[in-house]
Amino acid sequence: MKLLLSDVLSDKAMKALEKYIELITSASDKFTQAVKLLNDVKISESRSTFIQVVKLLNESSRVKSIIEDEIANTSLDPGLKEELLTMINLVDDVGDLVKESAREFTILPFLEVPVQLRTGLLKLTNTVSEMVSSLSNLIKILITGNYEKIDEVLSRIIELEEKADELELENRGLILSFSEKLKPFALQLLIHDLNALLENTADSCARASRRIKLLVIAWLTPVT
Repeated sequence: MKLLLSDVLSDKAMKALEKYIELITSASDKFTQAVKLLNDVKISESRSTFIQVVKLLNESSRVKSIIEDEIANTSLDPGLKEELLTMINLVDDVGDLVKESAREFTILPFLEVPVQLRTGLLKLTNTVSEMVSSLSNLIKILITGNYEKIDEVLSRIIELEEKADELELENRGLILSFSEKLKPFALQLLIHDLNALLENTADSCARASRRIKLLVIAWLTPVT
């Protein structure tokens, strides 16, 4: 018989976890919306939406602390306790990277970026946004206990991670190609850092997603 998180965590921890995923999902949706606004060259609206992303993720970090305290104060098997805390920290790492990406976008003079490179950044950002959304779905699956759906979602996340790696590499090539046009030099650095930050976010999403599957396999489903 499979084990549900609600079987091992307190009501307070479960409510905090549900609130946490609600905030992460909202931040992911806002991030996607902000990117679409960028694509439509609605720069001011996009920046305002990115600021909302930062606020949502700041709140999620506060809720994360509640979850950690509740897990730490339980009488769970130490191995399961460590696995849950590791998983929460990996998901929070994703949130921190998304938050940093949103901040970078608010200061990037987007219209000064060559169109081809701008398109590359948007493709990478859209890929990362889908990965964060998929990670949110994985946590929902973890909460509801529909573990049979994990492989399908994880497979999509791994596929997107590979795509993100390719896009990040293409963007690096474009940065070199347009290096003479990216003036001042600080603009080139900003674009390079954002490109790397987005790729790191994709990698972090994949790590957190794999950890969720490991948690389910090792602790929440019976050996057959």
